[in-house]
Amino acid sequence: MDLETDLTALLDRQRIAALQTCFAQALDGGTLAQFLSVFTDDVTYSNGPRVLQGHAGLRGFFEARQAAGRVSRHMMSGLDISFDGPDAARSHSVWLSFAGDGPLPVGHAEPFLVADMHDDYLRTPAGWRIARRVITPAFRNPGIGNPPSGARA
Repeated sequence: MDLETDLTALLDRQRIAALQTCFAQALDGGTLAQFLSVFTDDVTYSNGPRVLQGHAGLRGFFEARQAAGRVSRHMMSGLDISFDGPDAARSHSVWLSFAGDGPLPVGHAEPFLVADMHDDYLRTPAGWRIARRVITPAFRNPGIGNPPSGARA
């Protein structure tokens, strides 16, 4: 590889990592527009049995969380990115989330979920976006309820 190729790959990795940060910030108190900006228009987003399609599916999920008063904090570790060409990539990461209902600060905090996150990315005219997200729970805290409409953290 030459220097230009190395720099492009490094920048692409940083941009993909920034998408993950944007996702967490949007879900943990951001706006719907910020949340949707992370994904392609036709994204497939699955978490266990729940499968959402496109921005319309994500919009309903995000709005249900807000309406339920859901609060959360998401932390990511071990982001491993591989490229399938100049405009396609995939990654695996592990996420830890805390979740509760009501105003901050929530009085008691225990982990809600530890999950593996598998993402497929596409480079779009607007930059890298998540085209497919598969969340596979590894550990789930049954003592923390889910908000209405299955709008889990």
